Amino acid sequence: MTGLQQPLRQGRAPRGAAVLARAASLLLVLVLAVMPARATAQSTPEFATLIADRLFIDGATRLVAEGNVEALFGTTRLQARRVIYDRATGALSVEGPMVLNDGRDVIMLADAAELSDGMRRGLIRSARVVFDEQLQIAAATVERLDERFTEMTAVVASSCEICATRPTPLWEIRARRVVHDDEARQVYFENAQFRLFGLPVLYVPRLRVPDPRLERATGFLSPRFTVNTGHGIGLRTPYFIVLSQSRDLTLTPFVSNRGTRALELRYRQAFATGLLELGGTVARDPIRPGETRGMGYATGDFALGRNTRLSFNLIQPSDRSFLEDYGRDQPRLTSDITLERITRDTRQRLQLLQFRSLRLGDVNARLPNQVGQAVLEHRRDVPGLGGVAGLRLETEFLRRRLMLPGSEAMPGVNADRPRQMGRVSLDLDWRRDAVLPGGVLGAVGLHLGLDHFRLSDTGGAFGAQVSRVTPNVMAELRWPLLRSDSDGVRHVIEPVAQVIWGRDRMAGVPVEAGRMPEFDEGNLFSLNRFPGAEIREAGLRANLGATWTRHDPEGWTSTLTLGRIWRQRDLGQFSAATPLSGGSSNWLLAGSLDMMDGLSLSNRSHFTSDFKLERTAFELDWATETYSISTSYMRILANPFEERAATASEWSFEGTRQLSEYWTGRVGWRYDIAQSRAARALVGFNYQNECLRVEMGLERQFASATTPAARTSFGLNLDILGIGGNPSRARRMCSDL
Repeated sequence: MTGLQQPLRQGRAPRGAAVLARAASLLLVLVLAVMPARATAQSTPEFATLIADRLFIDGATRLVAEGNVEALFGTTRLQARRVIYDRATGALSVEGPMVLNDGRDVIMLADAAELSDGMRRGLIRSARVVFDEQLQIAAATVERLDERFTEMTAVVASSCEICATRPTPLWEIRARRVVHDDEARQVYFENAQFRLFGLPVLYVPRLRVPDPRLERATGFLSPRFTVNTGHGIGLRTPYFIVLSQSRDLTLTPFVSNRGTRALELRYRQAFATGLLELGGTVARDPIRPGETRGMGYATGDFALGRNTRLSFNLIQPSDRSFLEDYGRDQPRLTSDITLERITRDTRQRLQLLQFRSLRLGDVNARLPNQVGQAVLEHRRDVPGLGGVAGLRLETEFLRRRLMLPGSEAMPGVNADRPRQMGRVSLDLDWRRDAVLPGGVLGAVGLHLGLDHFRLSDTGGAFGAQVSRVTPNVMAELRWPLLRSDSDGVRHVIEPVAQVIWGRDRMAGVPVEAGRMPEFDEGNLFSLNRFPGAEIREAGLRANLGATWTRHDPEGWTSTLTLGRIWRQRDLGQFSAATPLSGGSSNWLLAGSLDMMDGLSLSNRSHFTSDFKLERTAFELDWATETYSISTSYMRILANPFEERAATASEWSFEGTRQLSEYWTGRVGWRYDIAQSRAARALVGFNYQNECLRVEMGLERQFASATTPAARTSFGLNLDILGIGGNPSRARRMCSDL
């Protein structure tokens, strides 16, 4: 039995439904289009329009139409050489060649048809159906037994192009006899046979499948083959079970020649206000002999009304390597439950999170595994004074099982971190922008940050309670300059000067989320560059920079940003290895280039005062009709405070190339330049014509922080196109036509 797996409640035909289900059953349903759904009281065909070269009455009861006959039955159009209707017997005879188009991208061609009993019974000879210009189905005879059952004989179906020089399609389905039950919407096959390149590969003596109108049905989905170091040769065979219109269950057994026995489960349910999905895997394998391994997950998203949403994403594996062993490589896992409400000027969020690291060097007992957070944000215009005022109230609680001693301490920042920390923060800010004489844009702003910390099990590194007040005053000037050349090129240069005053005094607090501050063109002109509120940027400082943008009429654009931060006094808030440390930060140089032909370049680099490169990130993407390239390079210095023990330097590459009309090759790698070793490599090929898609790839994952041993895997996927929700690609014309 073949299953059709659909998105719950609505959606198109499923990708990967089995071949036999869709092929022959399409024809059976289309046959009904030959017969109008209703007949008159005298069993007269309801021709909306009947056109012919000759139309005459033969005797008392026979109506004859000859020569280029065209009849319309609502949305169904029938074309034939000759049509004879006998009112006395209710018989309708159609002499071909006949063409039937039901108005839904379905075309039937046949030699002749004999219909009777008010169109409830009939026989169609040598029928051929083309569904959506993709699937072709042929049958020697199609007989309508009654209003419920239709029988077909000698059925052949395929979505492959068939030409005089290529009479054998890549794949086809043959069946001796097929019966369609219109009431139950089921199709029954006898002696069904699936062939590849003309050779039989699968034989099923009796088979029951749903007809195409039944969007959801229980049955098998397309299998997947894998070959890898851990499992050997493996096979996944999903089985889809319809529980109701809004619920389904998928069971996927996974077996391999090395002894892996696993079962994957996925349960989905649709509600009027959201979706729920539960799943997991239970396995015993040779990777960890004698152990029962597994994982479970739950996801959901619900609209609760009044602009409020509840969502959750929970995942829990049995061990560090399980997800990678079963094709889900994730170095860190984040589970969350979030309740959020967003209106025009207000945002409210309540969130519970759990973190778990799968990296070999991380000790989960020392990570803040449990985090709770509540946030209220509100903004509004200020009457009289002008500008926009904002309020942010945030509470956060985190807990770890063990206290984590720090590896590096800085003035005002204690690197030790306690087992538990609770924080309440209130941010009040106001900003007003104005246009000054000469086109200069000016802005002033005020900010006040209030924080209160409650700490437990600190080991003497912190007090039990810490409070902090952080005021800031900001003034900013921007002067956008525009120039247009005679050739249509436009240049926009915008120098920016921003001065911020903040208190120099800092309170010693633990640092959690703020240990890895970024410095880029997005936060160059910001009050605070720390990602978390445990630590706030302080002191008198100036953010200076300029941006140049060039717009070319030929369709390409380039941008360049240069900036730096100067401080009146170095407060030691940033560790020495970061580009933000010292009395003045590193120089930030960032640029991008976007071309009409699909080429895009971007680079962000940090230079010291003597122009020594410390950090850089480069990315190139280029996509055309025949190939695509994506490559990147990054280099970051070691920083113990950010828990980076060694300098990181890596080059990655992904590329595809269309080798011919049907073949596409792909190659990729990730190379660790700092350690002079490969981290990942892959090579693969895809084949796709109008009716078949084959994907194969070989991947080598070298030993890393998350993988103690190297792994090699080979994947092979085969999809039949033109049926089961897999649309076929455009057909080429037969060269011999």
